[in-house]
Amino acid sequence: MKRELTALVAAPIAIWMVGWAHPYVFDAAMALIAALALYEFLDLGKQKGYHLPIPLCIAIMLFIIAAFILEPISVEMGVFVALLLIPGSYVFSRSVNLEQALPSSAIAVLATLYVGMLGGSLIRLHNDFADGAKLVYFLLLVVWLGDTGAYYFGRTFGKHKLSPRISPKKTVEGLIGGVIFSVATALIIHFTFFKNFPLVHAIIAGVILSVAGVIGDLAESMWKRSADVKDSGTLIPGHGGFLDRFDSIFYTTPILYVYWFLIIHDFRSFKIMSA
Repeated sequence: MKRELTALVAAPIAIWMVGWAHPYVFDAAMALIAALALYEFLDLGKQKGYHLPIPLCIAIMLFIIAAFILEPISVEMGVFVALLLIPGSYVFSRSVNLEQALPSSAIAVLATLYVGMLGGSLIRLHNDFADGAKLVYFLLLVVWLGDTGAYYFGRTFGKHKLSPRISPKKTVEGLIGGVIFSVATALIIHFTFFKNFPLVHAIIAGVILSVAGVIGDLAESMWKRSADVKDSGTLIPGHGGFLDRFDSIFYTTPILYVYWFLIIHDFRSFKIMSA
């Protein structure tokens, strides 16, 4: 019940933020979500006993997000900052265990770039294209409703485990059901408010995003299982943490961006190029 109630409360806010709020409101919300997701990601490593410079990582991640928002700052510069400052922070730290320096540095860099780059790509998906808001709606609905369909379909018909070591409750039947729900959602979106998304491509994108979303979810489940925790956090009732809720979105956003940019979109609709 908590899961459904949270969705009912959050859905109107998300709809307003994506479609009607000022772009900077959306950007700020994504930056906050990314910061919370990164904290949860780094906390997984902390629970395993690794020393991680959490404030520094969050600051660098926000710099990367800013690079996606503000054109004068290149995204590459944000990556260079992460690669230089995060490992460098261990050099002068007296508290770090030298035996843990390598995995600690690797976790910190991975988490910062993973959340910063993928979270930043959601901002670019929203801001770069004339149909950016509709693309975000398409992404969220296709991935999240597909995930909901997989949950209920797997619980009803699931018999064959998809990845028992990582996520014992996920089944092949659930995956199939999720793809069906995602494609159905993509079709409804096409016929209701997003005619600019060609029908064939909407179907293809529905399949790709559904499968990629499962992979992203399994990747996060793998990290959580390694840390011996069930959820990355508890801030979202019924859904766990922000990393739990946005793992599949982070994973699928660059895929939809590239698909739309390279295959579908008309260059005249690309705001930056027409500026």
